[in-house]
Amino acid sequence: MDIINELADDQFEQIDDLLAFVSIYDDDNRRKAYFRLLQEHEADIRNAVCVEAGCGFGLMAEKMAQLGARRVYAVEANRHLYKIARQRLQRYDNVSIIHADIRDFKPPEPVSLLVHEFFGQLLFDEDIHVLDQLQFSPGRILPNKAILKMIALNAADYVDDVVTTLVLNELRGALVSGLFDGEDVQPDIPIMKWQPGLMNAKAEGDLDDLSGDLLCFGLEIYHDDKLICRAEECDNWSYVWTPRAGNRFRLEFEPGDRGAQVNFSWID
Repeated sequence: MDIINELADDQFEQIDDLLAFVSIYDDDNRRKAYFRLLQEHEADIRNAVCVEAGCGFGLMAEKMAQLGARRVYAVEANRHLYKIARQRLQRYDNVSIIHADIRDFKPPEPVSLLVHEFFGQLLFDEDIHVLDQLQFSPGRILPNKAILKMIALNAADYVDDVVTTLVLNELRGALVSGLFDGEDVQPDIPIMKWQPGLMNAKAEGDLDDLSGDLLCFGLEIYHDDKLICRAEECDNWSYVWTPRAGNRFRLEFEPGDRGAQVNFSWID
């Protein structure tokens, strides 16, 4: 979904964020995976104070309210999303809808559980960095682990009549999401990892021992050691592809107010 007409910068960003949540919720596997995660932690939610950070339409906040949370703070900075969440959640006496950036939110009571969905396709390329900038310390964060993995493949097995070898050669140095069908692909080499308090948003990859002239990156989301969802299975997280142009690369992210800048380069 793209915005076609000219809008003021702030309006464009606000509506663009709204459309991003439409894509998130259209991903049935992703949405159901989060609902299962909440259901599995019903005992932690019941009678507890919970937060949904960046609540979007408020679906996870609503689920926690239904699971018996004593209080749910649904926190959303985007004014359009806040209005939608307010309409959805106003019938729940145990939900407070807060129009604020989660980094500025100061809950009036201790928080037992925080639920979030801040992962980008490359793990750090959206808003996961904000969880290191909270004004409070939740007892538990759901989910609490994510790993970006990589695999080296043979481009000849993936090029077709449209994305030819010639096209692929012109994409050197570019990270492209959804370039190929990754149905039978499963990245297996860890490149970067996130856990609460672990925010090392830079890595170097060494490919000396790998064959293959095409790289594919994929995200996996965990809680503790249980896999919640992975790229392609949850189709709003696509695999990210790039032609191989060396034996070592550097990948790093510079957090900003709206997502993060992704820097990728071949260094050998």
